[in-house]
Amino acid sequence: SVARVAYKLLINPDRPVDGGAFRPLHVIVREGSMLAAVEPAPCEWYFTPLGLLIDLVVKALAPAMPERAAGASYGDSMVVGISGTDPRNGLPFLLYEPTVGGWGAWAGGDGQDGLINNVNGSLKDMAIEVLETKYPIHMLEYTFRQDSGGPGQWRGGTGVRRKYVVETDDAALLLWFERSKTPAWGLLGGHDATPPEVIINAGEPDERSMLKITASPLDRGDIVTTRTGGGGGYGDPRERDRELVERDIRDGFVSAEAARRLYGYGG
Repeated sequence: SVARVAYKLLINPDRPVDGGAFRPLHVIVREGSMLAAVEPAPCEWYFTPLGLLIDLVVKALAPAMPERAAGASYGDSMVVGISGTDPRNGLPFLLYEPTVGGWGAWAGGDGQDGLINNVNGSLKDMAIEVLETKYPIHMLEYTFRQDSGGPGQWRGGTGVRRKYVVETDDAALLLWFERSKTPAWGLLGGHDATPPEVIINAGEPDERSMLKITASPLDRGDIVTTRTGGGGGYGDPRERDRELVERDIRDGFVSAEAARRLYGYGG
C-alpha cells in the first residue's frame, strides 16, 4: 500500500485513484522478511517502516524524476505515552499521543514544518490547553526546533521541541521514537535533517536519554523533553535565496551560525 502511495505521488498525482493507476507497478517482497511476516512471527507497530518505505521509493526514482521528488520526512509517529493516577480526582489516566515533525523539501518549495507523519494522517496534534485540562501534566514548552530541517536550496521542514512536566507521583513513561540512525535524507545536494532525541531531566544529576521505553517510572516534577527530527533538504544550500535565509533566521527556524556555516550567509 505504501509503495502505491509513493508511486502515486510521483506518477500522475492529480489523476483519480483507480485500479488502472497502478497497473504498471509490481511490488516484490521476500516472504518471511519484515514486510512479509509469516506466522508465528511477532508483529507490532507495523506503521514504523511505512514512512521509510515511501521515502525510499521516492529516493529510488528521484534521479529519473528530480522535479517531482522530495527529501525524506521525519517518518514516524514519535509516540509519547504517560500514565498514572490523576491527583485531582484519583482516577487512572493515559496520555498517548503522536508528535509532529518536519517533511522533506522539493524543487520549488520548503518542507512542511511541524506536521503529522504521512502514514498516520488521522492522528491529531493535541492542543496544549486540552492536554493540560485532561491530564496532570504541564507543557512547559512547545516550539519549532531550530536547525532541525535539512539545509538546502529548499529547506527541509523543522521538527518540534516539547517539555512535559509531570504533576503526579506515580507516572510511567512510554516512548517510541524512530529514525535516529537514518534521519530524513536530503536530495540532489540537499543535506540530511537532524535526528530525534528524548531527554529526561536535562542538565540534572539524573539526566538520561532514551528513544524507546515501555514503562519508565517518573516522579512528580520530572521534565520530559522531546525533540523530533526535521525533513531532508533539496538542492545545494548555498544556492538558497538570501531573503529566504534571512526569513528563516528571523523566524527562528535557522540559527545565525548555521546560516553562515551551511548557507554561506554573511549577514
